Amino acid sequence: MATSAWGAGAPALSALIWIAPGHEAAALTRQPAMCSRAAAGDAQVMIGEALFNAPMLLGGQAARADMSCASCHSNGRRNPHFQLDGVSAGPGTADVSSSFFSPARANGRFDPKPIPDLAYPVKVSRDPASGALERFLRGLIVEEFSGREPSPAALSALAAYVRAIGDCGAEQEKPRRLADQIALVRLSVMAAERLAAAGDPETAAIAVAGARHQLGLINERYAGQGLARERDRLLAASRALQPAAGSRAPAQAELRRWLTGFERNLMPMLARSEVRSLYDDARAGLWVSRNRPE
Repeated sequence: MATSAWGAGAPALSALIWIAPGHEAAALTRQPAMCSRAAAGDAQVMIGEALFNAPMLLGGQAARADMSCASCHSNGRRNPHFQLDGVSAGPGTADVSSSFFSPARANGRFDPKPIPDLAYPVKVSRDPASGALERFLRGLIVEEFSGREPSPAALSALAAYVRAIGDCGAEQEKPRRLADQIALVRLSVMAAERLAAAGDPETAAIAVAGARHQLGLINERYAGQGLARERDRLLAASRALQPAAGSRAPAQAELRRWLTGFERNLMPMLARSEVRSLYDDARAGLWVSRNRPE
Protein backbone atom coordinates (compact mmCIF):
# COMPACT_ATOMS: atom_id res chain seq x y z
CA MET A 1 0.00 0.00 0.00
CA ALA A 2 1.52 3.32 -1.03
CA THR A 3 1.09 6.52 0.92
CA SER A 4 -0.12 8.25 -2.27
CA ALA A 5 -3.46 6.43 -1.76
CA TRP A 6 -4.20 8.54 1.31
CA GLY A 7 -6.34 11.64 1.33
CA ALA A 8 -5.38 14.72 -0.65
CA GLY A 9 -3.28 17.08 1.43
CA ALA A 10 -2.33 14.39 3.93
CA PRO A 11 1.37 14.18 4.72
CA ALA A 12 3.12 11.22 3.11
CA LEU A 13 4.19 8.80 5.83
CA SER A 14 6.93 6.42 4.74
CA ALA A 15 6.18 4.38 7.86
CA LEU A 16 2.96 3.25 6.16
CA ILE A 17 4.31 2.22 2.77
CA TRP A 18 4.59 -1.46 3.71
CA ILE A 19 1.62 -1.59 6.09
CA ALA A 20 -1.54 -3.66 5.60
CA PRO A 21 -4.86 -1.78 5.38
CA GLY A 22 -6.44 -1.51 8.80
CA HIS A 23 -3.07 -1.82 10.57
CA GLU A 24 -2.01 1.81 10.20
CA ALA A 25 -2.77 3.10 13.69
CA ALA A 26 -1.11 0.10 15.34
CA ALA A 27 1.98 0.43 13.13
CA LEU A 28 2.33 4.13 13.94
CA THR A 29 1.95 3.76 17.70
CA ARG A 30 3.29 0.31 18.70
CA GLN A 31 6.41 -1.73 17.99
CA PRO A 32 7.90 -5.07 19.02
CA ALA A 33 9.99 -5.00 22.18
CA MET A 34 13.59 -6.17 21.87
CA CYS A 35 15.85 -6.94 24.83
CA SER A 36 19.46 -7.20 23.68
CA ARG A 37 21.57 -10.18 24.67
CA ALA A 38 24.73 -8.10 24.18
CA ALA A 39 26.61 -6.08 26.75
CA ALA A 40 25.60 -2.42 26.94
CA GLY A 41 27.63 -0.26 24.60
CA ASP A 42 28.85 -3.12 22.37
CA ALA A 43 30.29 -1.23 19.38
CA GLN A 44 29.76 -4.06 16.90
CA VAL A 45 26.11 -4.42 17.84
CA MET A 46 25.66 -0.65 17.61
CA ILE A 47 27.05 -0.55 14.08
CA GLY A 48 24.98 -3.57 13.09
CA GLU A 49 21.77 -1.98 14.34
CA ALA A 50 22.51 1.19 12.38
CA LEU A 51 23.04 -0.80 9.17
CA PHE A 52 20.00 -2.98 9.85
CA ASN A 53 17.89 0.21 9.74
CA ALA A 54 19.63 1.74 6.68
CA PRO A 55 17.88 1.24 3.31
CA MET A 56 21.10 1.89 1.37
CA LEU A 57 22.53 -1.36 2.73
CA LEU A 58 20.08 -3.35 0.60
CA GLY A 59 20.47 -1.16 -2.47
CA GLY A 60 18.44 -1.48 -5.66
CA GLN A 61 14.66 -1.38 -5.53
CA ALA A 62 14.64 -1.61 -1.73
CA ALA A 63 16.81 1.48 -1.29
CA ARG A 64 14.74 3.45 -3.77
CA ALA A 65 11.63 2.58 -1.78
CA ASP A 66 13.24 3.36 1.62
CA MET A 67 13.05 -0.29 2.68
CA SER A 68 15.55 -1.60 5.22
CA CYS A 69 15.95 -4.91 7.04
CA ALA A 70 13.83 -3.35 9.79
CA SER A 71 10.87 -2.92 7.42
CA CYS A 72 10.14 -6.64 7.77
CA HIS A 73 11.93 -7.18 11.08
CA SER A 74 10.98 -4.23 13.28
CA ASN A 75 13.54 -4.03 16.11
CA GLY A 76 14.88 -7.31 14.75
CA ARG A 77 11.64 -9.05 15.65
CA ARG A 78 8.70 -9.60 13.30
CA ASN A 79 6.63 -6.85 11.72
CA PRO A 80 3.06 -8.25 11.90
CA HIS A 81 1.76 -5.29 9.87
CA PHE A 82 4.03 -5.69 6.81
CA GLN A 83 2.22 -6.18 3.52
CA LEU A 84 3.34 -5.62 -0.06
CA ASP A 85 1.24 -6.41 -3.12
CA GLY A 86 2.71 -9.30 -5.08
CA VAL A 87 5.05 -10.24 -2.23
CA SER A 88 2.68 -10.80 0.73
CA ALA A 89 -0.33 -13.10 1.07
CA GLY A 90 -1.48 -11.16 4.10
CA PRO A 91 -0.13 -9.08 6.98
CA GLY A 92 3.20 -10.31 8.32
CA THR A 93 4.09 -12.48 5.31
CA ALA A 94 6.59 -12.20 2.43
CA ASP A 95 7.75 -14.25 -0.54
CA VAL A 96 11.54 -14.18 -0.31
CA SER A 97 11.83 -15.97 -3.67
CA SER A 98 9.96 -13.21 -5.53
CA SER A 99 11.63 -11.35 -8.42
CA PHE A 100 10.32 -8.02 -7.08
CA PHE A 101 13.68 -7.09 -5.53
CA SER A 102 16.06 -9.40 -7.42
CA PRO A 103 15.88 -12.13 -10.09
CA ALA A 104 18.71 -14.09 -8.46
CA ARG A 105 16.45 -16.14 -6.16
CA ALA A 106 13.21 -15.95 -8.15
CA ASN A 107 11.54 -19.36 -8.50
CA GLY A 108 8.50 -18.31 -10.52
CA ARG A 109 6.05 -19.24 -7.77
CA PHE A 110 4.07 -17.16 -5.29
CA ASP A 111 4.90 -18.78 -1.98
CA PRO A 112 4.91 -16.20 0.84
CA LYS A 113 5.79 -17.35 4.34
CA PRO A 114 5.36 -15.72 7.77
CA ILE A 115 8.16 -13.25 8.45
CA PRO A 116 10.39 -14.85 11.09
CA ASP A 117 11.14 -13.36 14.48
CA LEU A 118 14.94 -13.06 14.63
CA ALA A 119 14.92 -13.50 18.40
CA TYR A 120 14.34 -17.21 17.73
CA PRO A 121 17.04 -18.84 15.55
CA VAL A 122 15.62 -21.56 13.31
CA LYS A 123 17.46 -22.34 10.08
CA VAL A 124 20.85 -20.65 10.33
CA SER A 125 23.46 -21.32 13.01
CA ARG A 126 24.28 -18.30 15.18
CA ASP A 127 27.61 -19.85 16.26
CA PRO A 128 30.23 -17.16 15.50
CA ALA A 129 32.84 -19.84 14.80
CA SER A 130 30.83 -21.30 11.91
CA GLY A 131 30.46 -18.07 9.91
CA ALA A 132 27.07 -19.37 8.74
CA LEU A 133 25.17 -16.26 9.77
CA GLU A 134 27.59 -13.96 7.97
CA ARG A 135 27.26 -16.02 4.77
CA PHE A 136 23.49 -16.01 5.07
CA LEU A 137 23.34 -12.23 5.53
CA ARG A 138 25.64 -11.69 2.59
CA GLY A 139 23.32 -13.81 0.42
CA LEU A 140 20.30 -11.78 1.48
CA ILE A 141 21.96 -8.47 0.62
CA VAL A 142 23.59 -9.46 -2.66
CA GLU A 143 21.19 -12.08 -4.04
CA GLU A 144 17.78 -11.38 -2.53
CA PHE A 145 17.99 -7.58 -2.80
CA SER A 146 20.69 -6.99 -5.46
CA GLY A 147 22.72 -4.91 -3.04
CA ARG A 148 26.41 -4.18 -3.29
CA GLU A 149 28.90 -6.62 -1.85
CA PRO A 150 29.07 -5.71 1.87
CA SER A 151 32.43 -5.24 3.52
CA PRO A 152 33.65 -7.84 6.03
CA ALA A 153 33.20 -5.22 8.76
CA ALA A 154 29.57 -4.64 7.73
CA LEU A 155 28.79 -8.38 7.77
CA SER A 156 30.51 -8.83 11.11
CA ALA A 157 28.52 -5.98 12.67
CA LEU A 158 25.20 -7.14 11.20
CA ALA A 159 25.79 -10.65 12.48
CA ALA A 160 26.66 -9.28 15.93
CA TYR A 161 23.37 -7.37 16.01
CA VAL A 162 21.29 -10.34 14.86
CA ARG A 163 22.93 -12.57 17.49
CA ALA A 164 22.02 -9.95 20.13
CA ILE A 165 18.31 -9.85 19.28
CA GLY A 166 16.25 -11.23 22.16
CA ASP A 167 12.68 -11.07 23.34
CA CYS A 168 11.46 -9.38 26.50
CA GLY A 169 9.36 -12.11 28.02
CA ALA A 170 5.86 -10.89 28.81
CA GLU A 171 6.55 -7.46 27.28
CA GLN A 172 6.21 -8.21 23.57
CA GLU A 173 5.27 -4.67 22.53
CA LYS A 174 6.10 -1.13 23.53
CA PRO A 175 5.02 2.37 22.42
CA ARG A 176 6.67 3.89 19.34
CA ARG A 177 8.06 7.30 20.24
CA LEU A 178 10.29 10.10 18.97
CA ALA A 179 13.09 8.82 21.23
CA ASP A 180 13.32 5.63 19.16
CA GLN A 181 13.96 7.55 15.94
CA ILE A 182 16.34 9.95 17.69
CA ALA A 183 18.31 6.99 19.04
CA LEU A 184 18.70 5.61 15.51
CA VAL A 185 19.91 8.98 14.21
CA ARG A 186 22.58 9.14 16.93
CA LEU A 187 23.46 5.47 16.52
CA SER A 188 23.90 5.83 12.76
CA VAL A 189 26.20 8.84 13.01
CA MET A 190 28.31 7.22 15.74
CA ALA A 191 28.51 4.05 13.64
CA ALA A 192 29.67 6.12 10.66
CA GLU A 193 32.40 7.66 12.81
CA ARG A 194 33.68 4.23 13.87
CA LEU A 195 33.52 2.82 10.34
CA ALA A 196 35.38 5.80 8.91
CA ALA A 197 38.04 5.44 11.61
CA ALA A 198 38.37 1.74 10.76
CA GLY A 199 39.00 2.50 7.09
CA ASP A 200 35.58 1.45 5.76
CA PRO A 201 34.31 4.69 4.19
CA GLU A 202 31.72 3.09 1.91
CA THR A 203 29.90 1.44 4.81
CA ALA A 204 30.28 4.67 6.80
CA ALA A 205 28.44 6.47 4.00
CA ILE A 206 25.62 3.88 4.22
CA ALA A 207 25.32 4.62 7.95
CA VAL A 208 25.16 8.38 7.29
CA ALA A 209 22.45 7.80 4.69
CA GLY A 210 20.64 5.79 7.35
CA ALA A 211 20.78 8.76 9.71
CA ARG A 212 19.28 10.99 7.00
CA HIS A 213 16.56 8.39 6.44
CA GLN A 214 15.63 8.55 10.14
CA LEU A 215 15.57 12.36 10.04
CA GLY A 216 13.15 12.12 7.13
CA LEU A 217 10.87 9.81 9.09
CA ILE A 218 10.85 12.31 11.96
CA ASN A 219 10.11 15.18 9.57
CA GLU A 220 7.02 13.39 8.25
CA ARG A 221 5.61 13.03 11.75
CA TYR A 222 6.03 16.79 12.37
CA ALA A 223 3.51 17.68 9.70
CA GLY A 224 0.98 19.50 11.85
CA GLN A 225 0.26 23.20 12.05
CA GLY A 226 2.74 25.17 14.10
CA LEU A 227 5.61 22.75 13.47
CA ALA A 228 7.16 24.48 10.46
CA ARG A 229 10.22 25.57 12.47
CA GLU A 230 10.92 21.97 13.50
CA ARG A 231 10.56 20.77 9.89
CA ASP A 232 12.91 23.48 8.64
CA ARG A 233 15.52 22.54 11.22
CA LEU A 234 15.21 18.84 10.38
CA LEU A 235 15.64 19.59 6.69
CA ALA A 236 18.70 21.73 7.41
CA ALA A 237 20.18 18.99 9.58
CA SER A 238 19.67 16.41 6.85
CA ARG A 239 21.21 18.67 4.22
CA ALA A 240 24.22 19.20 6.46
CA LEU A 241 24.79 15.42 6.43
CA GLN A 242 24.34 15.06 2.67
CA PRO A 243 28.02 15.53 1.73
CA ALA A 244 29.04 12.78 4.18
CA ALA A 245 26.34 10.41 2.87
CA GLY A 246 27.70 10.73 -0.65
CA SER A 247 31.36 10.74 0.30
CA ARG A 248 33.86 7.95 -0.16
CA ALA A 249 35.58 9.21 2.99
CA PRO A 250 33.22 10.81 5.55
CA ALA A 251 35.17 13.12 7.85
CA GLN A 252 35.03 11.96 11.47
CA ALA A 253 35.45 15.47 12.83
CA GLU A 254 32.55 16.75 10.71
CA LEU A 255 30.33 13.90 11.86
CA ARG A 256 31.19 14.60 15.50
CA ARG A 257 30.44 18.31 15.11
CA TRP A 258 27.13 17.53 13.45
CA LEU A 259 26.11 15.13 16.23
CA THR A 260 27.08 17.60 18.95
CA GLY A 261 24.94 20.31 17.35
CA PHE A 262 22.05 17.89 16.86
CA GLU A 263 22.10 16.81 20.49
CA ARG A 264 22.46 20.37 21.82
CA ASN A 265 20.06 22.25 19.58
CA LEU A 266 17.59 20.11 17.68
CA MET A 267 16.86 17.22 20.06
CA PRO A 268 15.43 19.45 22.84
CA MET A 269 13.25 21.33 20.35
CA LEU A 270 11.82 18.11 18.94
CA ALA A 271 11.19 16.70 22.40
CA ARG A 272 9.23 19.80 23.43
CA SER A 273 7.00 19.50 20.35
CA GLU A 274 6.47 15.74 20.39
CA VAL A 275 2.98 16.01 21.91
CA ARG A 276 1.90 18.08 18.88
CA SER A 277 3.34 15.64 16.36
CA LEU A 278 2.15 12.31 14.97
CA TYR A 279 4.23 10.54 17.62
CA ASP A 280 1.32 11.30 19.93
CA ASP A 281 -1.01 8.28 19.91
CA ALA A 282 -4.23 10.30 19.86
CA ARG A 283 -3.04 12.52 17.00
CA ALA A 284 -1.81 9.50 15.04
CA GLY A 285 -5.14 7.74 15.45
CA LEU A 286 -7.03 10.86 14.39
CA TRP A 287 -4.77 11.29 11.36
CA VAL A 288 -5.48 7.70 10.26
CA SER A 289 -9.25 8.07 10.70
CA ARG A 290 -9.35 11.33 8.75
CA ASN A 291 -7.06 10.32 5.89
CA ARG A 292 -7.89 6.65 5.33
CA PRO A 293 -8.49 5.91 1.60
CA GLU A 294 -12.08 5.23 0.58
